[in-house]
Amino acid sequence: MATRYAILLITAFGMVGGFINAFLTDQGLTLPSLDQLRNGQKILRPGFAGNVIVGGVTAIILAGLYSPLGAVEIGTRTAPNLHLTIGSLAAALLSGIGGARLLTQEVENRYTELINKRLASGLKDLVPTEDSPKDEGG
Repeated sequence: MATRYAILLITAFGMVGGFINAFLTDQGLTLPSLDQLRNGQKILRPGFAGNVIVGGVTAIILAGLYSPLGAVEIGTRTAPNLHLTIGSLAAALLSGIGGARLLTQEVENRYTELINKRLASGLKDLVPTEDSPKDEGG
């Protein structure tokens, strides 16, 4: 079986798996949409298409890392001594996805920290402390 044909089949079956996953979720087969927030930002909601794409990419990654397909060398004319395999490309893809996820999470954590500090500072101004003068009212 040709390597390209194997990769195509693996991707197709992964995409079918992503479709089935979307079908079985409580949201069902929602179409992709672009939502606008109150502050003007837009959010792309990929719907079932996102599940299909992720299913295909995940299938390629896992096949490249854990099947004999990962040992297939990719020929390069410019660097004949470089032995690049499908497995190394799959690992690079996985590390790219994971690294981007980690960076995104770190930025979100720092943003949340900053918001919490600002909220705490704002609450200090609103909530009277024991040292603040009390209104004896009449």
